[in-house]
Amino acid sequence: MLLRWKGGSIEPHPTDKALIVNYQLEATVFGEPNNPMIEEKKHCQKIIRLRSLNTKTDPAALAREVVDKCDLIHKSQLNDVEQIIFYLKNRKDNASNDIPDNNTHSRRSAALHNSHTRSSARSHSSVAAMSSSGTGTVAGTGTGTGSGGGGSSITNGSGNALAASTPTADVSINNIDEYVELLYEELGERIRGSAMILQMARNPDNLEELEKNEACLSALSRVLREDWRKSLDLSTNIIYIFFCFSTYTKFHPLIVQYKIGSLCMDVIDYELRRYETMRNELDVRKQPNGSSTPHSAKASKEKLNRSTDDFLDIMNEEKPKEMEPPRRRIPELKQRPKSGNWSSFHGSMSSSLIKSQILNSSYHEALCAGAGGGGDPPSTVPAELKAQSNESLDRNDPKVKKEEIDRLNKQLKIFAKKQEQLLRVAFYLLLNMAENVKLEEKMRRKHIVKMLVKALDRQNIDLLMLVSTFLKKLSIVGDNKDEMCSLNIVSKLPRLFQSTHTDLVQVTLKLVFNLSFDGGLRRKMISAGYLPMLVMFINDEKHHGIAVKILYHMSLDDKVKGMFTQTECVQMATDAIILNLNVKVDLDLIALCINLSLNRRNAQIMVDGQRLHSLMDRAFKYQDALLMKLLRNLSQHESLQLQFIDYVADLARILTICDDEAFIVECLGILGNLSLTDLDYSQILQNFQLIPWIRQLLVPSSRLDDLVLDTIVYLGTCACDELCALLFCRAKVVISLIELLKAKQEDDEIVLQIIYVFQQILRHESTREYMIKETESPAYLIDLMHDKNEEIRKVCDYCLDIIAISDTEWAKRIKLEKFRNHNSQWLCMVESQQDQDNEQDYADQEDECDNDLDTYLRSEYLDNCDLYNNDLNGDNESNNSNSNNSNNNPASPAMSTYSRPLSTYRRSQDLDELYNMTSSSKSQGSSDNNFMFKSNKSLDTDGLHEELLMA
Repeated sequence: MLLRWKGGSIEPHPTDKALIVNYQLEATVFGEPNNPMIEEKKHCQKIIRLRSLNTKTDPAALAREVVDKCDLIHKSQLNDVEQIIFYLKNRKDNASNDIPDNNTHSRRSAALHNSHTRSSARSHSSVAAMSSSGTGTVAGTGTGTGSGGGGSSITNGSGNALAASTPTADVSINNIDEYVELLYEELGERIRGSAMILQMARNPDNLEELEKNEACLSALSRVLREDWRKSLDLSTNIIYIFFCFSTYTKFHPLIVQYKIGSLCMDVIDYELRRYETMRNELDVRKQPNGSSTPHSAKASKEKLNRSTDDFLDIMNEEKPKEMEPPRRRIPELKQRPKSGNWSSFHGSMSSSLIKSQILNSSYHEALCAGAGGGGDPPSTVPAELKAQSNESLDRNDPKVKKEEIDRLNKQLKIFAKKQEQLLRVAFYLLLNMAENVKLEEKMRRKHIVKMLVKALDRQNIDLLMLVSTFLKKLSIVGDNKDEMCSLNIVSKLPRLFQSTHTDLVQVTLKLVFNLSFDGGLRRKMISAGYLPMLVMFINDEKHHGIAVKILYHMSLDDKVKGMFTQTECVQMATDAIILNLNVKVDLDLIALCINLSLNRRNAQIMVDGQRLHSLMDRAFKYQDALLMKLLRNLSQHESLQLQFIDYVADLARILTICDDEAFIVECLGILGNLSLTDLDYSQILQNFQLIPWIRQLLVPSSRLDDLVLDTIVYLGTCACDELCALLFCRAKVVISLIELLKAKQEDDEIVLQIIYVFQQILRHESTREYMIKETESPAYLIDLMHDKNEEIRKVCDYCLDIIAISDTEWAKRIKLEKFRNHNSQWLCMVESQQDQDNEQDYADQEDECDNDLDTYLRSEYLDNCDLYNNDLNGDNESNNSNSNNSNNNPASPAMSTYSRPLSTYRRSQDLDELYNMTSSSKSQGSSDNNFMFKSNKSLDTDGLHEELLMA
């Protein structure tokens, strides 16, 4: 006979600390050799008791020991053994429970443990967060994973053990029909049935089975729709069940099918309004008797009495039994009078007895009496009892009234904790469903933002974290952000900054970051005092990144930049850059400093204490373009420019050896900002051989436009020095600038900086004649005189005034061009009117009157200056030539809308004769004696000037 065994599944023992190993035993009886006669198979179990298992046992080590010693367990099942041992280690023993089927229970327990180990991160985080709430486990459920007995308890955030309001036995998916039947019983049974179903729903493996049970889901949705006002426990349990479904996207259609999201929003809205009403009425009770109110004294008294009774009913309606005040403080009646009338006892009852009876009135009677009250909290106390209680309250002395208010305030806090648990489950379900954009839009239309903003006034940390997370998600939509602004959300968030809960602070900062993209909200944040609070988070490692991002957004406003000087933000940010050991500085931090450096007072703080030297050293060491941009902004302030003189040589040297164009741009920007009279620019250009490098950069389309632009700005700064201006003319830098002007005529910034260089060169007497007679710059300046850019027109007019004073021939041309520009509308009108008259009055004589003069002067006469020409030296060819020139003239009406074409002015013979016949209305003096600008330096430049002209 041959015995063989085949390994099977491994399960935890239902009651003991042991493993159940399932295996198959095969027995074979042989007759003749190799001829089996009888074969039999049998399923067997072996129990391996883990007597050494305790809370300090290492599951991995024990699992390896079990696998090594037991031949029935294959080595591939090591992970399964370890998981089961871990489950047995943490399982609470419940030997007293009734277990009808050990094998079924063990398999379900193992499946429950495995489901938790392989569930997704999202379901684990959400369900675990709900079960570890500060207010305890959901009412009516046990603390175990399905094996909790009737005597289980829940623990609130303070650590106080409270008896479970609804005992629950061990639940099984096989008994789901029994739990559904409980939903059709009385209120207490409905709560118990929903709690049992919730226990199953918290196991992810049961969700698919529950999804198929349409009767169960229909009953749950019906009970929630009809009875959600009657009990917080019932509402919380049912919403929690559907929340378990919402943690998985595949079950979202099920929630939409039963309209649970809409019900959740109705529940949230009602609970928030109810809590607000209770708070308001409690505040009314706290007011002294002599306080003034807008209503009459009688109306105020009636309102107070009515609200008091409603408030007491609400408190009694939702007050947990375990939260009742001690019996020694509030006596209550032991039995009901035989007559059934409470009024016969009122004469001998104290006010405290009456109020105690009100608080302990029947919860179900209150619900029945207020069933038709709609969404507002119902008033359920009988009228006769109200009258008696109001009379008793009126007779209260201040001491009794104070005790009553303290007691009601305590009960309000208890009610708020229980209500916040419901709100958190409902908000969490809606947050999961908001993954669908369409569903999120429906929530917005039902004022989800308003509900969330209201919930920010609560004290529960978990609820505040959830609400802040939900608001952060919604804030990326413009409509939601505008609604938050209208609800003044900015005033509610500073309280959360002061929380000791770091996760809550982090979520709140992320919400503020999303809101800070809006300029109006940023101004509200500044007014609310956000700036000093955010600065405190710069040195906090956990909140540093998000706080710096928010501060960067605030630094975008020029008016706010100056407010940073009232905090330590500038010093802290600058020191953080200097002390950073990494190669690259935090981008958000350097961006914040770049913005702040535009303010003069902030810039002064940044360079104090040898910080400028440290920033320069770090910038050159790592060739950091952003850090050099910060230094460039600092160099814009005249009061700080003298401190940069020591670094001019280093900046000029790095231009020709660095390959990073972004870094070179910032270095050129610093050199271009340093307009210092004591700086010898020509010596810098010659010592570091920058002229050839500059001419290479000015070749069109050879380098980046930013690099070319900053190079031209630097040339404009250097051209203030007369020696540099002569150097530019001799080295033909001006010629390169003119060629670049032709290629970049549509780039306003480059054009503006080029003509500014022309202006600086024209200011010097030694280079003015070269610019006028040896280059085409005057002609291009005349073209740019009509540019659309106002700044370009101003600089052109300035240059043309210098040219007109220095050269009489160009003065005539400039005067004529200004006349054409000034009268362009009149010339256009003359031409259009003349064409109209020719079409109407002289249509029949068109062929005969070709050589006659028109009724009005045509614009061609002005363009060709025939108005001033009385000689007969012109012929038809010259007239045609002049006509063609006028049509191409950029000053003509037809060309008045041009942007910036190439110059059409040349020193032609026609123009020379034209301007010789034009008399100037302005007396011109000697060009040697009447210059608008003189050089401030007395330089001996005659030799260099003669060499320049000869060249």
